[in-house]
Amino acid sequence: MAGLMAGAAKMDITPLLGVSIAGLFHDRRAEDVSDPLHAKAVVLDNGECRLAMVILDLIGISGEYVQAIRALVTESTGIPGENVLIACTHTHTGPTIQDIYDCKHDEEYVQWMIRRVADTVTIANRRLQPARIGWGEGSLPEHLFCRRFRMRDGTVKMNPGRGNPDAIEPTSPIDPAVGVLYIEDMNGTPLAVVARYSLHYVGTDNSKAISADYFAHFADIMGQALGTDCTTLLFNGTSGQINNVDVKGGAPQASGHKQARRVATALAGEVLKVIGSMRLVDSCALATALEKIMLPRVKITEEDLKAAEYILEHGEAPNDKPFSWLVGPISGPMLKISAEDTPVLAAMPPELPSEIQVLRIGDSAWVSLPGEIFTEIGIAIRKGSPTPYTFPVELANDNLGYIPTDHALLHEGGYETFASRWSPLGPGSEGVLRETALKLLKQLFEA
Repeated sequence: MAGLMAGAAKMDITPLLGVSIAGLFHDRRAEDVSDPLHAKAVVLDNGECRLAMVILDLIGISGEYVQAIRALVTESTGIPGENVLIACTHTHTGPTIQDIYDCKHDEEYVQWMIRRVADTVTIANRRLQPARIGWGEGSLPEHLFCRRFRMRDGTVKMNPGRGNPDAIEPTSPIDPAVGVLYIEDMNGTPLAVVARYSLHYVGTDNSKAISADYFAHFADIMGQALGTDCTTLLFNGTSGQINNVDVKGGAPQASGHKQARRVATALAGEVLKVIGSMRLVDSCALATALEKIMLPRVKITEEDLKAAEYILEHGEAPNDKPFSWLVGPISGPMLKISAEDTPVLAAMPPELPSEIQVLRIGDSAWVSLPGEIFTEIGIAIRKGSPTPYTFPVELANDNLGYIPTDHALLHEGGYETFASRWSPLGPGSEGVLRETALKLLKQLFEA
């Protein structure tokens, strides 16, 4: 095994003003920029394998766009597409990339972004130089909260409100693990930090101002500590139902950028703590594994189609359980959205294609999952993995929306389980993700 080579780069992918902003049920148009959005890449090579890790300050990216980026990367660098992991931070103040609800993407921006992301990897590849690397794990539970609560009436509700007396208990655990890779050149100058934390997002001050959310604050703080030439990538762990709102806590919380910077500061401190106790090596194992998967779509019945037609015509549900997949109540915007999307879902194939990818970097494993993944799925992958440094990342290489546990879909209900174009998958998806990820992990670490 040859010595390790590493390169890193970042490029601005901030859209023009007026672009549609994703993240809410209704469309917003960008009228300001709080901070720029970036594509960031790290390329590693040990003489036997060359791979790339890429993070984008976007809400999500489809598999189609990922394949387009990979093709350009392979053309310019020779890195095989299956060795390139591309994930998104899930900022809710970035441009619409996939049409959802009333938000429509700008094709001109998307095509420019694809080229820009590929350029970022190309530049990182050109900057390859001898390097040292280390990996480790920290823990930061204080800022993570399950946003789904069992209510006094037996239902499950998302974001029930701070101090709500009817909110009994959260439905799931959190995953406090902080995954860390640290890379420096042979003179000890920091080149890159790759981190992973399972937090949906925090929020900003102006919903119509482009911002990378707390991810930008984190990069800024890490730059102050390690130098502005150090490229910082922060991946989102499995956090489909995890946010930063302490429903049961009594102490007041800040909001917007103030709270985002508070969270980012705590996370940066934990990452630096891990780096401080890390053993660095100048060579390590690099390997990748990727498997195409098929995920079951939610089943739509003829009765569902009739109910959707009734809702759109009358503005209300025909009964308390208008859809066959529904558990618990549904009302307001989601009733209309699910009705509008019911025929769209029915026209989809019964199974939707995607992929699972694992990158092995030394004793660490980085597992791609294609959507907003419930935390329990990531925890199960971590527990079953042959290496203790296993870091599932969501919204990676594809985005099929929310992917809840089977238990949530069949017994709990709530917003994330409502069938729509943003939540098209049904029971069984959890098992496919978990079993495929564990198979690939064993393939890479037990061979």
